[in-house]
Amino acid sequence: MRNQGPMSFVTILTALLVPVLLLAGCSEPPKPTINLYRAIHIGDLDQIKRHIYWGTDVNQPDPQGETPLHVAARRGRLIIARELLKSGADPNARNRAGETPLQVALTGGKTQLASVLFEEGAKDDPQDLLFALVRAGVDDRDSLELLVRRGASVDVEDSAGLAPLHIAVLEDRRLLVKRLIDLGADVDVPDAKGRTPLAIATQKGDRAVIDLLERFGARAEPSPQAQ
Repeated sequence: MRNQGPMSFVTILTALLVPVLLLAGCSEPPKPTINLYRAIHIGDLDQIKRHIYWGTDVNQPDPQGETPLHVAARRGRLIIARELLKSGADPNARNRAGETPLQVALTGGKTQLASVLFEEGAKDDPQDLLFALVRAGVDDRDSLELLVRRGASVDVEDSAGLAPLHIAVLEDRRLLVKRLIDLGADVDVPDAKGRTPLAIATQKGDRAVIDLLERFGARAEPSPQAQ
């Protein structure tokens, strides 16, 4: 009977330790069963966490030169993008086209994700991004507004002396012209050759853009102050 005390203690201790050890053993996730890029495409967060746990390089580009963060940005996978950033994904990586994840997100109108990238260290210049979007014909209102809020100006000229509105008119992007005007673009700003947006539209014979500019009071000749 005297031996039952110690034996009972050992038994109790064992009973307590076994579940703890089992729990510790179960905390290690299984290895991923699908490619990381496939997991991002289909939004499988569990597989992505497995990849991160088992050491998959979150900055390794795919055959198209896109990093996992580019793919998440293109797909608008906000939660996945946060997980990748938390695990060391580079917000300033560029794909073969020279695009960052932020530019990819804005081009696709994924402004929530773009805001996260700004917060997590994306170094893209908002003004450069605005010109990039305008040249690509991106007319997503939220993307353009976000860049303006981040400090981009709709009236700054590029190295060729063209403001965003001039570029949109030259490319016959009527909706983009409207978006820029709504954001405060000067409809009479002259380009490096002294042409107003309306003068450019008239030269091109784009009736829809001409009508739009005239509706907002645009003139064919720049004001004396602007010359």
